Amino acid sequence: MTKAFSGFFSINKPPGISTYDIIRKIKKKTGIKKLGHSGTLDPFAEGVVVILVGQMTRLFDFFSFLPKTYRGFAEFGKRTDSLDITGKVVETAAPPDITAIKKNINSFIGTTTQRPPAYSAVHVNGVRAYELARKGIEPDLKEKNITIYSIGINSYEDNILDFEITCSSGTYIRVFADDLAKKCNSAAYLTKLIRKSIGGFALDITVEIDKTSLEDLISPVEGLNILNIPIFTADSSLGNRIIKGKTLSNEKENYPNKIISFFTKNNDFLALVDNRNSIMNYIFVTGDTQGMLYESN
Repeated sequence: MTKAFSGFFSINKPPGISTYDIIRKIKKKTGIKKLGHSGTLDPFAEGVVVILVGQMTRLFDFFSFLPKTYRGFAEFGKRTDSLDITGKVVETAAPPDITAIKKNINSFIGTTTQRPPAYSAVHVNGVRAYELARKGIEPDLKEKNITIYSIGINSYEDNILDFEITCSSGTYIRVFADDLAKKCNSAAYLTKLIRKSIGGFALDITVEIDKTSLEDLISPVEGLNILNIPIFTADSSLGNRIIKGKTLSNEKENYPNKIISFFTKNNDFLALVDNRNSIMNYIFVTGDTQGMLYESN
């Protein structure tokens, strides 16, 4: 029987390839078939991409709530149709001075709405927005709620702003740079974008895709520790209740008021549970229960 792998690959994506290219490369190099991602990066961007393996592919929705930190480089004085270095220049304007940038940049901190860029993978009536944009059709994109937690300026030289930003999932840094430029009565586009972290997964624990092997697979226990999710071992009674999806209300006081995880004594993943509210709610229970069922006492 083929071994069922579960865990995470933490990859330092180079510019010029897509997140799905990374998945295809890992499948080819490791033979693992059940792979997913924790959120895509634009092809021109680089940095942290977490590939979810086996049971951990169920964590996709959880990753969508994690903060992400980026380092961006925005050139002021020009705007491209894609808002990044891959597009063609469609507007020029006088670049602002650093005073104007500092005056306006902090106004973006907090929860607000943002319209995805025309050159994005958002679906519009079943078609990717970028497919419409390439045909000269302006896609009808709805604004979405986003949160920007912090913004820091590293430098501003030769009209290029080097900055860091921590934000919620779904935030387009290209749009942030464009909106900032508009507030400064100018234009801008991203020349470079580096994702520095997703939750606890940071650049310092990534590997290069061309050097990735099975030895780089981060176990579920290690990965959940990186994400700061408490891990508990379920005894036979609790384990059988979890596998069957039964209520855990009577267990609430035994665990911290956080998102927590349960494993078997053999370190097989069982469930992710939200214990932050008045009752314990399953985020999900693993469907891969073969060989995990506890014997009845």
